[in-house]
Amino acid sequence: MFGIVGVPVIEIAIAAQIAGIKYVGMRNEQAACYAASAVGYLTGRPAVCLVVSGPGLINTLSGMANSNMNCWPLIVLGGSSDTNQETMGAFQEFPQVETCRLYSKFSARPSSLEAIPIVIEKAVRTSIYGRPGSCYVDIPGDFVNKMVDGSEVRYTKCLPRPISLADPLEIQKAVAELKKAQNPLVIIGKGAAFSRAEKVIRRLVNEYGLPFLPTPMGKGVVPDDHPFSVAAARSSALLHADLILLLGARLNWMLHFGLPPRFQPDVKIIQVDICPEELGNNVKPVASLVGDINAVTQQVR
Repeated sequence: MFGIVGVPVIEIAIAAQIAGIKYVGMRNEQAACYAASAVGYLTGRPAVCLVVSGPGLINTLSGMANSNMNCWPLIVLGGSSDTNQETMGAFQEFPQVETCRLYSKFSARPSSLEAIPIVIEKAVRTSIYGRPGSCYVDIPGDFVNKMVDGSEVRYTKCLPRPISLADPLEIQKAVAELKKAQNPLVIIGKGAAFSRAEKVIRRLVNEYGLPFLPTPMGKGVVPDDHPFSVAAARSSALLHADLILLLGARLNWMLHFGLPPRFQPDVKIIQVDICPEELGNNVKPVASLVGDINAVTQQVR
């Protein structure tokens, strides 16, 4: 947990440390949010950014947006005005839940103390399921020191991230296209890194002699000094590929949107992504493989 304490979240930071959560005090909420985001990306589990209401929460928005757009799991806990003071001009009152919806996958204010575990569980689950991202939970000031009957608290267990497989018919199409390709190229994105697909991707590259190109955040899935790495000839590799196997990478500005003149006009794309909405962006793929990168790559092999 990273953050800056103040009214009304001081007791939350204390309670977190008593529970064994490491708390790291920062000097700026933006820095705290970026730090928590980095931990989420590196571990695959969301770290927490704890901030006060109003300006404290506003300072975290850039970190939340960065986490959400870059697909890093993150939980932001923001203190807010007491429930009985809403719309009355309370201290640093601000429409926090509504604002955070623009920068997160999930934004909610628990309706009661009893509901807090349910909301927290959903925030954690939402931050890591599918395409990861940031989630916000609003904590009213009057909730922090209230008492509750433990028997009325609703607890739930966060299930492991589900592993999804691609449609077998799409797998057949992908394998057929790979066999026909004269100059195939594998592009490894951060989705492959997040799903810890390094072993199966290395086997795929080694067994079939496939040249590969990592995106900046896909680096390390296969070592840079691997003999099939074409990172040193990136532009030439993109231009001459007749088929691209896209593993957890988006055809955004970093990959020139998959369009000429960086790519051949008739290049074929096999797109593997956990997010169905990503499929077909900018270039229509010849095979669309929706699912976990690690599991789908094993299907392709």
